[in-house]
Amino acid sequence: MLVVTGSRMGSWDLAIALDRSNAEPLYLQLVKAIEEGIRHGRFKPGDALPGTRAMADLLGVNRNTTLAAYRELEAEGWIEASPDRGTFIARNQPVVLDAPAGIAAQDSASWKRTTPREGPFFQPGMPAPESFQLLPDTTDLRLTPTEAIHRAYGRVLRLHPERLLQPGWDPRGLLDLRNSLCKMLRDLRGLSVEAGNLLLTRGLMSTLNLVSRVLFGPGDAVAVENPGQFRVAEAFRAAGARLFAVPVDAHGLDVEALEHLLRREPIRLLYLTTAPQQPTQVSLDPARRQRLLQLSEAHGFRILEGDPALGFHRERNPRLPLASEDPKGRVLYFSSFEQILAPGMQVGFLAGEAGLIKTLAQQRQLVDWPGNLVQEATIEETLRDGEIVRHLRRVRKLTDERRETMVDRLLLHLHPAISVKNPREGLSLWVRVAEGVPLEAWTERCLAHGVVVYPGSLYDLHHQPVPYLSLGFAAHDLDEQNEACRRMALALAEVRGS
Repeated sequence: MLVVTGSRMGSWDLAIALDRSNAEPLYLQLVKAIEEGIRHGRFKPGDALPGTRAMADLLGVNRNTTLAAYRELEAEGWIEASPDRGTFIARNQPVVLDAPAGIAAQDSASWKRTTPREGPFFQPGMPAPESFQLLPDTTDLRLTPTEAIHRAYGRVLRLHPERLLQPGWDPRGLLDLRNSLCKMLRDLRGLSVEAGNLLLTRGLMSTLNLVSRVLFGPGDAVAVENPGQFRVAEAFRAAGARLFAVPVDAHGLDVEALEHLLRREPIRLLYLTTAPQQPTQVSLDPARRQRLLQLSEAHGFRILEGDPALGFHRERNPRLPLASEDPKGRVLYFSSFEQILAPGMQVGFLAGEAGLIKTLAQQRQLVDWPGNLVQEATIEETLRDGEIVRHLRRVRKLTDERRETMVDRLLLHLHPAISVKNPREGLSLWVRVAEGVPLEAWTERCLAHGVVVYPGSLYDLHHQPVPYLSLGFAAHDLDEQNEACRRMALALAEVRGS
């Protein structure tokens, strides 16, 4: 795993995507991935690489593959191997590594000037605490490392009260946390970012508020996935955007449909999720990813990419976000600690081109003064302790097990009324409902039995019937999953009987 010598922060799993369907040998794919990571600033001179055996284990390949790749990289001068110390990114590179235009930024700026200030939307009802809440993208709050968070909170208040309780505030957020996030995003999601490319927020709705103020105005055209995340669409609608639906199929966002839309509408912003898509869990096709970036540049619209299931990806060859392939700053990437820790830990982060981040930060001065420094410092302290890394590994293992058992319980109790594919990653299932099942009546009856589920129509931009359920699984153990599915089956029998 990629570590920085001397850092107290734990080691993230190193995300490198290999395409086994590609005819190119895997060792050459690995060589190119590391070379591109060095060129784009993801891997820094002096950074440690995993050993060949550890890298092979991470990627699920034969050790001979990583041996061949490392020999090639060393021969070309990209890496240095020391028998006693390990393998490192070479400090003297074979080429001059210029930072990608419009992306890299030093963490320095003046924030004395502010930017002038420029119908309620749907929220599902609050579920009863004792119900089985099969809500998408939620984890088990019983597993939250509350003791570690409590210790970190006490330390930051005891050691730095004058710094955190006074409004001497950088609107981009706490610098220490942004530096730690740079390391996390490079390793975990393949993003080449510096602290000046990051802005901390208070989570999803805070982020959408800032984006709505900067990237479009009332009456502007904004494109969203369909089906897609309903909170995003409703927030943009509330900000005055004219929303346009772009369909999602088995290969992700339909880029051809987006091209047709662009011929008649000057789109200002596109919101999407790619790794995987929410709620369908499909992966955006590689050719579509490249075409999407080309369209963004040609037509001048920005892309806001959400990564709601940050950290809950396959450990080997995960799907990386679109932002990891964007050298020109067209993509603004968003995620948060809500899934890793808890929804109450309201710290999110935007990564993007430095000028855009500065503009967003100036708007944050208007809506979020004086910031959230204590919570940001608490998360930073927990990160530096390595507790978040250890917690994520524990929870991810348990989440993988619960994903398997939930699929099993659903099929046991509800087949053939439903069918479901195991997505192998993420925190929700996109469950197909058979023809003839009265879906809306069924979900209402489930609620009467104490089971909260979200129907597919909730994710359609116009709330049209969609024969799917979006189900979360990570918040419940096997016995709870079994009881929830049993109640769903009972509710279905009652609806059909009536």
